[in-house]
Amino acid sequence: METEATRALVQRFLEARAANDAATIDTLLADDARWLPPPSMGIGPFHGREKVVKALTGGAVGKIFDVSTIKRDVHKLIAEGDTAVALQRLTATTAKGEAYDNEYCWVYTCADGKIVDLIEYVDSFKAAKLFGMVKS
Repeated sequence: METEATRALVQRFLEARAANDAATIDTLLADDARWLPPPSMGIGPFHGREKVVKALTGGAVGKIFDVSTIKRDVHKLIAEGDTAVALQRLTATTAKGEAYDNEYCWVYTCADGKIVDLIEYVDSFKAAKLFGMVKS
């Protein structure tokens, strides 16, 4: 895909995620889409459009966060060719009622007007400490 088409597609996706709009997210993902969270987070990977949509809009995310409290602040969206990178801050209340604040980098690969791959990078050690997966 060309750079501007990639940027526009990922921007629509980010807006749909901010609204937790599963129907729109579904239209933006390829049938064989993959979401690859960091393995240390203990969720995923998710393969196939339906599984990715469900996981992103509450299925997996809802096990960690109160989905209604999630706020994403995209600092920068960088696109070149078929790839876009979104640098963002996520704040939320965890499922246990604790405050969460972390920086993320998402890498999107696009083809034929759809998002094919979503690769998530995050300070997973910081998250694991908050979720009690490791001791400080």
